[in-house]
Amino acid sequence: MQAVIVADAVMSARREPLRRISYSRRKGWWTDSSRYRGREFTYDSVVPAVDALIAAGVLVDHDLQPAGRATGIQSSYRPAAWLAGTSMARLRRKPGELIRLKDLAGSLVSYRDTERTHRERKLLEKVNSLIAEADISLEAPDAHFDGDVIRFGKHSVYTDMRALYRVFNGAWTQGGRFYGGWWQSVKSKDRQHFILDGQRTTEVDYEQLHPRLLYALAGKHLDGDAYTLSGWNRKVCKTAFNVLLNASGYHEAHGALLPHLDGCEVSARDLIHDMKTRHPKVARYFHSGIGLRLQNVDSEMCRFVLADMSVKKGIVVLPVHDSFIVPETATDELVTTMRVAFERATANIGDN
Repeated sequence: MQAVIVADAVMSARREPLRRISYSRRKGWWTDSSRYRGREFTYDSVVPAVDALIAAGVLVDHDLQPAGRATGIQSSYRPAAWLAGTSMARLRRKPGELIRLKDLAGSLVSYRDTERTHRERKLLEKVNSLIAEADISLEAPDAHFDGDVIRFGKHSVYTDMRALYRVFNGAWTQGGRFYGGWWQSVKSKDRQHFILDGQRTTEVDYEQLHPRLLYALAGKHLDGDAYTLSGWNRKVCKTAFNVLLNASGYHEAHGALLPHLDGCEVSARDLIHDMKTRHPKVARYFHSGIGLRLQNVDSEMCRFVLADMSVKKGIVVLPVHDSFIVPETATDELVTTMRVAFERATANIGDN
């Protein structure tokens, strides 16, 4: 166990030396989240190993949290600076559990496998196998390469993160988006420079996806640009629309908008009012927490695209939530598949 912890610390020291590595000293945590770790990772194996490495000076700056209660704050440490210069064989990252369920507080929770979870896991294994065999490179002018790390100034991505997994939030009908691919952390302006198996790529996205899905949910049609409001900056309006989808109450939405409006409470109130006035057909959904349901719909659209193009046709597709990156030669195929996915989703979304 010490060797595994040291290997992780060495990688962290090389990539992000100031990043803290957290772990739990609460026995119940290790029982509750056992699905998401290897069997060898237990309270009795990890905690003593960390203590020994702290005592040896391999791990430093130990922030020890109380072990007797669930505070939501875990103990943490940093790797010793000298670990960055340690020689180590190249490691292969394991993706872990591919189907993940979180509670609404964001903590991973256990669940019983069903026919559906087995089916979804098998699909992801096939998609990940295709991605693992692909030659994925990035020729962005601002990218600086450091081994398996690509740095964009203060922003870094790790190219060994190739395996996708799904995260559901609170229930199997909420969330479900695909995460885990390093290309998802590349900023949009740089994603045009991806090369897939020697070919230039195209990224195609759904325009105004959640506004269109929300209107479909209400059985209505969206006219015009959902984010255009007279007297308001469009970028701020887009943020406001998404805040109103994801907030679970008015006060939560109001507070979330303040950082985007220089802390002005009157402006936040007026923007919410104007957004409701612009969208009376769907205003009842605002600040109701509907966002996670819409994420579930768009995640199923993503699943359809991956199943049809990657699993059935063997085309490498790199999903970025509401957009997809493919070789240029597969652009037409992607556009057609995305249209079918959207039509299927909006035909079945309903209003209940």
